[in-house]
Amino acid sequence: MATTLVLGAARNGKSDYAEALLAHHPVVTYVATGPKLHDAPDQAWADQVLELRAKRPASWETVETTALSRALLLSRRPVLIDTLSHWVWRTLDEHDQWRSATRAIETLEPILDELLVVYRSLSHDVVAISDEVGWGREPTNAREGTYREVLAHVNNRFSAVSQRVHLLVGGRVLDLSNAPSPLSASRSGEVSSQTR
Repeated sequence: MATTLVLGAARNGKSDYAEALLAHHPVVTYVATGPKLHDAPDQAWADQVLELRAKRPASWETVETTALSRALLLSRRPVLIDTLSHWVWRTLDEHDQWRSATRAIETLEPILDELLVVYRSLSHDVVAISDEVGWGREPTNAREGTYREVLAHVNNRFSAVSQRVHLLVGGRVLDLSNAPSPLSASRSGEVSSQTR
């Protein structure tokens, strides 16, 4: 079993790469966290959803949900989460946590704690996709600023516990799996201090 976080800018091949990591499995649970096709905000989004569906093997099962912990627990096969970015946006919406990034992180932390426990405990491969934060223009309003800070926090938490972390840049894959994680190190320090 391996947990893998795939990061990169939007529309740079993260989904194709993540799917390739699981291509050797005959059946995979594809967890789509973005808006459903009938709720598509525009035609471009609908076209993208249909394009991604057409690329996936017919044997893969698609689950559309933001209840990630439940989706992971119910799956008896490898899982692909596409994406944590959409999950953060929709979860902020569901909990109406746009006014303060600090408050939003405090509210979502128990949900994230539970999710990460499940993510690490499964007996099959799990690949999670997310947009790397900070590449592009600065937020133009408070809503975008909150989203960026919360997504950065979620990415860092997933990175700290994932066995493999791959970053896509310029059509290349950088393997960051053995790179130091300040968050992981700080949490290890907390645990060791508590056991003294």
